[in-house]
Amino acid sequence: MVTRRVSLEGALKTESCLAMVSHFARRLSLSSTITSATPSYITLILTGDERLIDMFEIACWLGPDDVNIDTITLETV
Repeated sequence: MVTRRVSLEGALKTESCLAMVSHFARRLSLSSTITSATPSYITLILTGDERLIDMFEIACWLGPDDVNIDTITLETV
């Protein structure tokens, strides 16, 4: 198990992006805590299997049509 801080930056429709983040975390059995959310920046803490956190990142890149992610940063916590 690892814990990572994940930061998403871009043109994020906050409501859609938060729903996406919660959905993907739940589907991948990751523990998630959203620490900040604005229309251009969302930060969360994920805990779980490292491979599943990598899958979460990929899923975010493919997220909903109204969410345009420019950058995803992962940091070990």
